[in-house]
Amino acid sequence: MDMKSNCTISFYRNDLQQTRLKLGKCPVKNCKVNVKNYKVPFNNTEVPFCPEHGISIHSTGFVYYNGPTSDDLATTIKRNLMFNSNYYIEHFLNEKGHKIESNRLCHENSEDAVSYNVFSELFANGGDALKKLVNEITNQPITDDVDLYLWGCKIDLKNNSCVQYEPLIEVRKDLEKDIKPFVTEPDIMLVIPQKVVICIEAKFGSKNTIAKTKDQKQEENNGEKPKSIDGLIEKYCKNNKLIDTNEIFDFTNLPQKFYEQLFRNIVFAATMAKKFENNASWYVVNLRNQHIMNLKSDKPESAPVVKNIRSILQPEYKKRFTQFTWEDIYNKVIKKENYKLANLIWYLKNKSFNCGRAFNIL
Repeated sequence: MDMKSNCTISFYRNDLQQTRLKLGKCPVKNCKVNVKNYKVPFNNTEVPFCPEHGISIHSTGFVYYNGPTSDDLATTIKRNLMFNSNYYIEHFLNEKGHKIESNRLCHENSEDAVSYNVFSELFANGGDALKKLVNEITNQPITDDVDLYLWGCKIDLKNNSCVQYEPLIEVRKDLEKDIKPFVTEPDIMLVIPQKVVICIEAKFGSKNTIAKTKDQKQEENNGEKPKSIDGLIEKYCKNNKLIDTNEIFDFTNLPQKFYEQLFRNIVFAATMAKKFENNASWYVVNLRNQHIMNLKSDKPESAPVVKNIRSILQPEYKKRFTQFTWEDIYNKVIKKENYKLANLIWYLKNKSFNCGRAFNIL
């Protein structure tokens, strides 16, 4: 028998109790349901479920769950999207090919859900906030309108349209024509046509992925992106016929850790800007969570990445890579738009991670 729930409420930090989660109980305060009596499918297994609050219970947080049908999934995802949820359902969940793993935004700890909430709401409020953010990233005064792309698709809330970024498609054709289905998909792009291309690799609670060292033997699986350092450099640099990547990279002294997602973002940003945007300026940002980095300050994932990435860039391009935190965006951009972005401020202050505080924002 399929489990279902009619609950459509969204849960935030003050609704939850982290100690209940650690005991395997429904993390919603004062919940009396014995979740061990209910199970729902999750990744080829079953996990405890609270039908009263419509969430499946995991060791690190929860996942909204309303039932097994496609309509149930749409309801489920809307519960984790405080902003512009109908647009997401229409153009990403229901439109095949617009978003890899588009069904996973129902997870409490989904970085895609946080990215969508924050950036779609920044964009929805006239675009001034995005101009300020581009100014912070580029250190240049920005007066032009900024186009927002999420997972390669241009966000157009006013006209309810969503088209893929043509330069991204063209670069994939050249560099990833044999990759299926997980092609490079920049989380967020901020584009001023013919002037600026910014690719943002967003993290909420997860790590930056690290490639295998060149000394490790590896057989690359057919249809997958390379996982080794040598394989990545060969595929995205030596085989890149669109631009001369020697102008950008210096692999003389490879760092101990090679951040493969950030590397691919740099290749794609530079190639799209140089080849298809009239040699526009390009930038890559690693967007991280300061609160999580503080909690994991003694672990490898907290290590600074800027020095690492800049060590493989030629001198004139070192500052094209930088790191921002969600807290930086709040302090430098969102807080200054207090009246216009009051709901987004509330969201960031109350968002949960593992049923506790998500950001270092008071």
